[in-house]
Amino acid sequence: MKIGIIGVGNMGAAIAEGIKKNFPEIVIAIMDTDNKKAEQVNKTVSGKIFKADNYEDFCSYSDIIILAVKPRYLDELLSHLSRFTKNKKIISIAAGKTIEYFEGKTGSTNVIRFMPNIAATVREAIVAVSHGENTSEEFIKEAVDIAESIGKAIVLSESQMSAFTGLSGSGIAYVLSFIHALALGGTEQGIPYNQSLKIAVQTVNGATAILSKDVQSGGQIKNPISLLTKVISAGGTTIKGVKALEEGKFTATVMNAVKESKDRADELEN
Repeated sequence: MKIGIIGVGNMGAAIAEGIKKNFPEIVIAIMDTDNKKAEQVNKTVSGKIFKADNYEDFCSYSDIIILAVKPRYLDELLSHLSRFTKNKKIISIAAGKTIEYFEGKTGSTNVIRFMPNIAATVREAIVAVSHGENTSEEFIKEAVDIAESIGKAIVLSESQMSAFTGLSGSGIAYVLSFIHALALGGTEQGIPYNQSLKIAVQTVNGATAILSKDVQSGGQIKNPISLLTKVISAGGTTIKGVKALEEGKFTATVMNAVKESKDRADELEN
């Protein structure tokens, strides 16, 4: 199989490198307007670089085409690609661009959308995979394999993609904000920020490890509330902190952040 990737910024490069690590037999083709960036990524994946305007040869060469460019560039790009994509398998990572949009622009009925997050750069993303009504089962399986080269894949309906954006695509920013806030709390109480940050990061790592420890053996992620009640003791230190969080409307604030991001993603869909 030959996979062509257009755009090797952070996400495109992560996908290229993840595919090569998981499936070394796959040949990767690269196209990017930045030749230096394309050459840099190609050192890792040992693929084939196409000039940024050589659309016919690129499409002819690629069995699957991954569009890893910013949404604002898609109209122009697809106006050039459309003559060569009718029978191609298409994957897009562009937020706000629907399957119907890509079917119309490419002429292909084999279209899949990915929604990863920046954790793809360390192969720890959770990737939403959404497919069209006419997408082949073979391609869905191939797409899931590709998604899992940068983390974990979850197949969702396209109607759930905006909610996924609010929960995970943007949600990683909320987690980073929480870690920073936790470290600032430690700093306020006398631990230097760099040390507080190290403690905060490992605390979050520990929490997620406890939640996920049974998943490797095929179990379910634990309900965090069941674990929370084990941490909290009557009249202890933790209940005071949890009360402070709820007085600050912590739960409602996080839920609203997911909603606001989801609503904005809905606005961008076309």
